Amino acid sequence: MPAPGGKIPKNMARLNEGEEYIRKQSIAVIEADVELLNHVELIEAVMDHIDFFAKRDAVDLDQETIQLLGARIFNDLGSAFGQLTRGYYQLAAATLRDIMEIVYLWGWFDRDPSKITEWRESDDKKRRQIFAPVKVREFLDNFDNFKERKRGAAYKLFCEYAAHATLHGFALMRPTGGGQVVMGPFFDAPLMKAVLQEMAQLAAQAGNYFSGFLDKNAEDVPALEVWLRRYVVTGEWAEKYLGRSHDRQFVAEMEARLLQLKTKA
Repeated sequence: MPAPGGKIPKNMARLNEGEEYIRKQSIAVIEADVELLNHVELIEAVMDHIDFFAKRDAVDLDQETIQLLGARIFNDLGSAFGQLTRGYYQLAAATLRDIMEIVYLWGWFDRDPSKITEWRESDDKKRRQIFAPVKVREFLDNFDNFKERKRGAAYKLFCEYAAHATLHGFALMRPTGGGQVVMGPFFDAPLMKAVLQEMAQLAAQAGNYFSGFLDKNAEDVPALEVWLRRYVVTGEWAEKYLGRSHDRQFVAEMEARLLQLKTKA
């Protein structure tokens, strides 16, 4: 056994060196691609928004619950981005499944705010009976009258290709063009792009829900600046990549409000 004050095994240091080398490759590819940069900007804007509002004093326990779940999503996004850029595509995708579960849970809370208290105060048995991921998806599909069950299909993909040990999951552990499964990190631009796109889509949904719960807290200059940046970045991203119209008139109104607040300050 090594004595106190010794060094970690050289293989662990070599692994970290390999991860850092892959990260440099990943960042170079991202910075050379406008679409990928747009995805990263969206993710960062959502994380910045969560970081700001999750640290504010909650008005009640329900809001504190949303803030705590927001903190978890912040950690998920940061961890997933780190894993992704260092060449761990399966692990990054597995982390995204956690974000998806919270996004769906927030979807239920958004449609029925009383469920926030019920979820928080549930014991393990009740939480599994009522708020298991499949139960949450079933409620949302029924509420929205979605017959296609696309939420379940999306969740299943993350389970089979990332979170669970299945033969499908090895696809994220080998180069896109085929070949042997790689133990440890490796660089693959198509895999990185695919996972980053999924991350951006989940980040946009998470940011929209989180903001909706905490809109009433954006009443001072710093808060409104953070809130408005996320709103603009998300709106422009959704317009460009999802074909959804961006309400620039509303943005102009909020910018005017922000200017008024700064003038009074």
